[in-house]
Amino acid sequence: MRKLWTLALLSVASPLLAQQAPPPGLRALQERVMAQFLATYRNQAGLSPEQDRRFTEVFKRSLEQRGEIQQRERQLWRALEAQMRPGVAANPDSVTKLLDGVIAQRAAMLEQARNEQREYAQFLTPVQRAQLTLMAERFQRQIEDVMRRRMEMQARPGRMPMDTMPFPDRPM
Repeated sequence: MRKLWTLALLSVASPLLAQQAPPPGLRALQERVMAQFLATYRNQAGLSPEQDRRFTEVFKRSLEQRGEIQQRERQLWRALEAQMRPGVAANPDSVTKLLDGVIAQRAAMLEQARNEQREYAQFLTPVQRAQLTLMAERFQRQIEDVMRRRMEMQARPGRMPMDTMPFPDRPM
């Protein structure tokens, strides 16, 4: 089970993985992880059936919109990296536009978060919204911690196989 969660955490939010071909079954794994996250939240927040219905609508739509913003940002970063190749003169106008584009995508992500909170405020209590925000933040930190550990292990000779890596919130 630990191996599944580690793989899931790596696959759900890794922009680095997005630059490579996705492994088979990635989409199904992402959906299972997200379903588990949502089930945990619903249980903790004690959503009514109506809240649950509306929450699911907003959450899914928001997730798609965030994915689109993240995809555009990744494309901009790849284009910027291509401009900044060693030994090749970068086009200053292109670099400026790409940097402006990255900033615009980050602003779009912030605006997306504001819009989500406005929508959630229509049917979730402040406590339920805070529970969701805290859960999402913890989840993101776990993902970042697993990614950091994975990168550290890959940088070392004799590195630990991924399926034996410690899970971030469990003692070894």
